[in-house]
Amino acid sequence: MEIAIIAHDGKKAEMVQFLNEHKATLKNKNIQLISTGTTGAKAEKAGFTVTKFLSGPIGGDAQIASRVAERKCNMVLFLEIHMQNILMNPILLCY
Repeated sequence: MEIAIIAHDGKKAEMVQFLNEHKATLKNKNIQLISTGTTGAKAEKAGFTVTKFLSGPIGGDAQIASRVAERKCNMVLFLEIHMQNILMNPILLCY
């Protein structure tokens, strides 16, 4: 199973905390993590194996959305700060 992780800047620490709290499940279920660039870097620093795409604002969100559309990614965990950079992130305008 492939799970995408995306977190706005103010939520990256919470994402890493969530991953740490569920580390055993992620390992036991053989979950492959994919992410936007900076979120992935934070998760890697915490010891997780992550396939990183571009940073969200420069296309990483769109890359992950395409994997969802192609049914390659099974789930997206998105921790956001409401309305942060909404005008700078066109993929969010679709939601």
